[in-house]
Amino acid sequence: MAAPYDVIIVLGAAQAADGSPGPAIMRRVAHAAKLFHADQAPAVLMSGGPTRFETPESHDMAFCGVLSGVPEDAIHQEARSTRTLENAVYSQTIMAAEGWRRALLVTDAFHMPRALATFRAFGMDVDGAPAPISLSARTVLAYGRELVARIVYRRVVRAYLAGRAERP
Repeated sequence: MAAPYDVIIVLGAAQAADGSPGPAIMRRVAHAAKLFHADQAPAVLMSGGPTRFETPESHDMAFCGVLSGVPEDAIHQEARSTRTLENAVYSQTIMAAEGWRRALLVTDAFHMPRALATFRAFGMDVDGAPAPISLSARTVLAYGRELVARIVYRRVVRAYLAGRAERP
């Protein structure tokens, strides 16, 4: 039986203060590895560029993926994005180049509604698989921040798409 998705897309997250993979990266990649090993998709796309450090988040994510048992040849990297909108734009390009049509998106639950809305605004066929996360004061704050970000991002994505339509 074929996998239900062509690729699992894992969205980047902050690296630790020393430049190593941060807890969100490790959590998201571990979840993606479980999905990969459950035959949800034959490929994993790590999406995240350089934010706080020169090393793109996707490099740290790929390293964690290999440590989680995902074969190197199943891991692809998108190493330019620095925000959710760019994750969608650059992942869409890679999906088209690889001939992938359906994706399973991995990010934190608080980020998932905005991430799905952004990817779908670009016409991508994506479903969400949020990485498990413990409830804490930090998580509650993240949910609050995302409520505001969802409102703002609707305008940001519309403006981006309108500008892109006018480009040659």
